[in-house]
Amino acid sequence: MSKIRNAIDRMKAGEDIGLDRSGQSGRQRTVNPDGSYNMERITGRVFGNFNPFYWVITTSWAHYWLVVFGFYGVMNVMFASAYYFIGVDQLSGMQGNDAFTQWLYCFFFSAQSFTTVGYGGIHPVGKLANVVATLEAFIGLMTFALATGTLYGRFSKAVPRIKYSKNILIAPYRDITAMQFMVANEMETALMEVNAKVNLSWMDEDEKGNPIRRFQQGKLEFDKIAMFPTSWIINHPIDEESALFERSLEEIKKMDFEVFVVINGFDDTTSQTIYSRHSFIAEQFIYGAKFRRPFQINEEGRIVMDLTKVGEYDLVPIEKQLTA
Repeated sequence: MSKIRNAIDRMKAGEDIGLDRSGQSGRQRTVNPDGSYNMERITGRVFGNFNPFYWVITTSWAHYWLVVFGFYGVMNVMFASAYYFIGVDQLSGMQGNDAFTQWLYCFFFSAQSFTTVGYGGIHPVGKLANVVATLEAFIGLMTFALATGTLYGRFSKAVPRIKYSKNILIAPYRDITAMQFMVANEMETALMEVNAKVNLSWMDEDEKGNPIRRFQQGKLEFDKIAMFPTSWIINHPIDEESALFERSLEEIKKMDFEVFVVINGFDDTTSQTIYSRHSFIAEQFIYGAKFRRPFQINEEGRIVMDLTKVGEYDLVPIEKQLTA
């Protein structure tokens, strides 16, 4: 236990991973399962920390296309209404005798001007209509330039698809135990030079008996692999220096353990470095289990990776394994 205390002393000396140390009760997990931070930011600005470009690049495809088509529709409705109230007599080639049909053709003309298609069936003849059409063409050019840039940004952005096991195990390891979780690459792209970093977090007491959250960087059996074709069981040996040393499952839950994971690797398809964040909370710990291998060899001798089996495990009594 002295080695654990030495590790805590080193953390007091200034080692920090940028996370909250307070012992506030009712605290939720810090990192959500999708890798986003479970937190709110108060900036004092009207729109908070909202950044349009960041939102457009990171939002879902459904939201992205909803905004693009919504903006396109709203702009054409606005300009169609402007042409209609200016007067349909300023648009040559206008068709329809009733108000709705005339407005509808104003909408069609607006769409042609906004996209700079300009079929020529309807064209402005009045000064005010020409001014509005000129403004609309300029806004349309800028809008499609931005839409093209954001669309390229979304496609060119390296998106990590690292699948994590649902649970984190305390498993037999040599003559001790180890904390283990499994990861796999869901993409067809080949990841190389993959690195993993694991930090442990738990509730403790300071010198005055006040609750405080401690952090420790977990030592891994292997923190880097050259290639990542199938799956990887990331293994943290629980020796005397580990904060998990001699902790039962009940103690792990009582001390509100949380495990932070950061994985990065080089994606040779996009020639970019990808990053993936994840966390495991105390309720996800399973004591006495081993992961099943999620791949097998088929009749042709090829490896078949089954991503649906990533994280499956079998319960294994640790005492029997250690004495075997």
